[in-house]
Amino acid sequence: MLRLMGSACAAIASLLLVSLPALAQAPLLLSGELRAEQSQSFFSPMTDNWRVEVQWLMPEGQVAQASEIVAVFDGAAIQGEIESETVALDTAREKLEKDDSKFAQDVLEKKFALKRAELLLKKAGIDAAVPKQYLSAYEYESYQVAKKEAESAVRKAQKELAQAELTREVAAKKQRVKIAGSEARLEYKRAQLESMSLRAERSGPVLYGKHPWTGERVFVGMTAQPGWLIAEIPSLSDLYVEAWLHEIDIDRVRSGQGVELIFDSYLGHRLPAQLAEIATQPQKRQEQGPGLYYRLVFKFTETPELELLPGMGARIEFPEAGT
Repeated sequence: MLRLMGSACAAIASLLLVSLPALAQAPLLLSGELRAEQSQSFFSPMTDNWRVEVQWLMPEGQVAQASEIVAVFDGAAIQGEIESETVALDTAREKLEKDDSKFAQDVLEKKFALKRAELLLKKAGIDAAVPKQYLSAYEYESYQVAKKEAESAVRKAQKELAQAELTREVAAKKQRVKIAGSEARLEYKRAQLESMSLRAERSGPVLYGKHPWTGERVFVGMTAQPGWLIAEIPSLSDLYVEAWLHEIDIDRVRSGQGVELIFDSYLGHRLPAQLAEIATQPQKRQEQGPGLYYRLVFKFTETPELELLPGMGARIEFPEAGT
């Protein structure tokens, strides 16, 4: 019995020794995606909320012209704030006009009171200038007292006028500060609403971005967080294929290594390429699975004659070891 078990273990060990080298020599296959080195990217905008809904998207693959709208986000809340702020601004401007009219009337009344006090002082001065010998002692003293009272009334009227003018100036300044603040908020909200519509800066096909967590394509009605890639318009020159390789297989590739690319849309064609770049540091890729992954960049060694568009999926075949 022991001899039989020993023979079986030896046989299994022999199979493993034969199988492991064979597995090590198995060709490496990766899936990648065609990308463009230069492109205009459209990101979900910053809002007062932590998320924003994608309200409209130009159909994927459609060629956008410069200045055309590519994506629109829900701006209903911002539009409501703009309307409220517009009402507040109109109210503030009306209040400025109404208060200024009221304070202007006060200033006008104080000016009239000062003018009247100055005239009374002038009259009192004439009376007080009559020589003493022409008046009784009582009349003379009365005129002198009246003059002093008129002088006091002028000083009081001057102070009241200055106070009225200062009150008008301060009230107008405070109200203008409120108006300026309202105008600034309104301008900011209008710019924020404008940022809800993203426009193309160049002509090119529209490609949708992917959800950073699930990897699914962006769609109308999706809720995005600020800074998420929603779409892009790539340049059709300088195309490359991007792939991600698990850290346990990184020793199986080297920079400059030749590969063949088979695109999902052209399964009967094989395009030569080479591994042009290997990331120096791995990173987590939630949609790829557990572990760390290295970013690989593959460049075409010949100009492809096929009609390729960024976003196309590709299978990357490495040559067998030893070939």
